[in-house]
Amino acid sequence: MATKKKQQIYVSSDAPENIPASLYGMTLDDDQLVFANAIWDRNNDIVMANARAGTGKTTIATGVAIMLVKYGFYDGIVYIMSPYGERKQGYLPGDIQTKSEVYFEPFYQALITCNENPNTAITNESMVNQKNGTGYITCITDTYLRGTNLDDAVILMDECQNATVSQLKTILTRVGKNAKVICIGHDQQCDLADPSKSGFARYIEHFRGCDRAAICELKINHRSWISQHADELIE
Repeated sequence: MATKKKQQIYVSSDAPENIPASLYGMTLDDDQLVFANAIWDRNNDIVMANARAGTGKTTIATGVAIMLVKYGFYDGIVYIMSPYGERKQGYLPGDIQTKSEVYFEPFYQALITCNENPNTAITNESMVNQKNGTGYITCITDTYLRGTNLDDAVILMDECQNATVSQLKTILTRVGKNAKVICIGHDQQCDLADPSKSGFARYIEHFRGCDRAAICELKINHRSWISQHADELIE
């Protein structure tokens, strides 16, 4: 998976040592700050976060990933979504981008929160940014991933609870040189027909204790009291 090198906005020597408690207008709680700094830490090659709804996991991961690129540590971002166990994506009309866009909406919202315009930041062959070089983000579902290499990029894997062990293995075994992987999801919100098939919790334990790996947990739902109360019901 090629990511076109973006013109650097900052130089690495200006990079902060740590992520501040205020990020893109958000005041981070303790767990969020640990998560953000785990991503920022260049000693961590993979960060996995089991995070409840409303914890800001996608926005925080996106924001720190943008910083890692703009400070020159990586060439781009590859955002990967598993389409809820569906394998019929190839039958949808349109090109790959059109087939996949429905799955990328949370990421688009996160980019906007982080003051990044999806229309110029995301690489799309039908857009002007492919010609003028502003695009540095690739969005793709795991459906079209087999056979690609993920090098020199921040790999952001979202909704990982909806991927099987096999699907997560397909993504993770594509990771190459100078890449940082961020895996986010919530093991209690699996949309698979058989939640026991999810590989997210298994891969968290598989990487737990490994050098250059960080495991995080986000527990506070900041969305609303309705969202908080709804999330507390055990199915």
